[in-house]
Amino acid sequence: MPDRRPHVLVPILRVQAAPALLRVASAVCENEGGTGHVLGVVEIPAGREIARSITVARRYRALLQRITSVEEREASGFGVQVRVGHSVSQAVREAAYESGSTLIVVEWPGFSKRPADQNLDDLVADPPADLLLVRPGESRRSSISRILVPVRGGPSAALALRTAAALARGRRAALTVMHVYDPRLSHAQRVQERETFNEALKSLGRIRHTVKEVDAGAAAAIRAEAENHDLVVLGAYADTAHSSVVVGLRLVETVRRLPGNVIVAKSARSVTPVWDIESGPPVTPAGDIQGVVDRWFAENTFHSREFKDIRRLVRLKREQGLSISLGLPTLNEEATIGRIISVMQEALVEDQPLLDEIVVVDSGSSDETVNIARSLGVRVHRHQDVLPEYGSHAGKGEALWKSLHLLTGDLVVWCDTDISNIHPQFVYGTLGPLLTDPRIGYVKGFYRRPLNFGGEIQTAGGGRVTELAARPLINLFYPELSGLLQPLSGEYAGRRELLERLPFFTGYGVEIGHLIDIVEIFGLNRIAQVDLGVRIHRNQELFNLSKMAFAIMQVALKRLGDRHRMHLVEEVNRTMKLIHYEGDRFFLELKDIGDQERPPLATLPEYLARRFEVRAPHQDQQQNGSGRTQQRPEAEARAGTG
Repeated sequence: MPDRRPHVLVPILRVQAAPALLRVASAVCENEGGTGHVLGVVEIPAGREIARSITVARRYRALLQRITSVEEREASGFGVQVRVGHSVSQAVREAAYESGSTLIVVEWPGFSKRPADQNLDDLVADPPADLLLVRPGESRRSSISRILVPVRGGPSAALALRTAAALARGRRAALTVMHVYDPRLSHAQRVQERETFNEALKSLGRIRHTVKEVDAGAAAAIRAEAENHDLVVLGAYADTAHSSVVVGLRLVETVRRLPGNVIVAKSARSVTPVWDIESGPPVTPAGDIQGVVDRWFAENTFHSREFKDIRRLVRLKREQGLSISLGLPTLNEEATIGRIISVMQEALVEDQPLLDEIVVVDSGSSDETVNIARSLGVRVHRHQDVLPEYGSHAGKGEALWKSLHLLTGDLVVWCDTDISNIHPQFVYGTLGPLLTDPRIGYVKGFYRRPLNFGGEIQTAGGGRVTELAARPLINLFYPELSGLLQPLSGEYAGRRELLERLPFFTGYGVEIGHLIDIVEIFGLNRIAQVDLGVRIHRNQELFNLSKMAFAIMQVALKRLGDRHRMHLVEEVNRTMKLIHYEGDRFFLELKDIGDQERPPLATLPEYLARRFEVRAPHQDQQQNGSGRTQQRPEAEARAGTG
């Protein structure tokens, strides 16, 4: 049994091998309470622009999703991701490091001269995690009822026993553990080998097994016994565990001549520590930023169409034991809030239970927004009444910060409430990458916006503040984020364990603040973006956009100062002279514009206490088979009911 719950990475290099690989990976996960995900690798020839591979990556991702749907029993709860790079080996290695994988299950390469096999040489010679090389049987049925595991010494033998035990339990197969003694051993050496062998058997626990001990040549004995079994699990020979060809030539020849299914287990020679949220991501060389961004753009850009099968998302949610909350920030949205709530309730609560709760967080609407929302049975809170001991500030970021305290879901999705062409894809689109790719922690939506230019309707990309303020700032000071199409979009989702560790700026700077902090703390690959199609909403006047840009620039400068330990914001003007026009007259208004920075919610004792109260009934419901999380009345009262 490993020291911690395993995370299994399954690179799919040939579709034909997928069922066998998933069968092995799911057995290990089920036996040891682990998790896993499927990986596809798009190889790009040297000299070709990686960013242009976005379409190929999307198609590959769709193929893997179909595979996991067909192999539903074996791939239950497995996420899907695609990597783009010049080397299969390097892509798999990076995916293993980022996901914290403890085990990699990949097809046996055969060690031929084929380019696909040679690409794996580096990976299997020095794996970043324990490695299982699976050679599916060519002529036998895929059913496995009898498993043979020949045992020798060393860590690879222990891994082989673990794997064989997991498959025997999952497939209810008969397990034979075989020990071949070299006839040339002395009596003392034989006694020592038997003691080592018996010690290894203890790892099987209560799994029923048959022991077979023989005196013969290892290769011949294994081949003879394999004729009576459907699967053979071999540990890489201890004396060749660090060989540059993965295993000794004798073992390669043995595997080649064995019938049926074969698995070769190789323990990692040394596992480089995986960076975590405490130590931060690996530092990217300054000159390589363009390549990093291009690769991120190809790998982490999705389309909402990929997730239109809401039933599949619901299944993934349940398999991962997650709950999902939708937060709707409002301020005088009576024209649109009713339809937004109705559409989400019908499609994502009643038809398919993707959402466990919908909560409106209002910032003091003076119209009928609150009454409309309540009439539709949705909880409504005034953000000014939430966490009153910490005071209250005006702004969307303040509402989002306080809504995170209110919402109970493991995944939290926010959606702007001024959208007139609302569609469920605005929610399931941003949730899809979180449910299918375990490495992603934060998803931004992007869309095309029909705008009126001189009476002509044009479909534009980012808004005016995005293109004239946010993107220039990002490209100047935060080029890692330059692949984001619309960094200021109001449709986004995240994992709670990430969101609760982020500071929130109280106003317009909340979105850019999130992105900068996530890159600094967690790394670029924790972020994804998804195409949500066309979005129609009211366009703000240039006067308001000017204030928005001013606030966003301050947040970017503050974070730049934090990075270099300089007080940039404190040394610049935080008041803005706004120009008002009234007919032929105009005048100046001096206005203080500056976002306050709210601390990460995980640092607040009130939040931690509330999370403990909410988690207990959620866990009870998971044990009872329910996917719904109900709000405890006393917890709701403490948060503020508005």
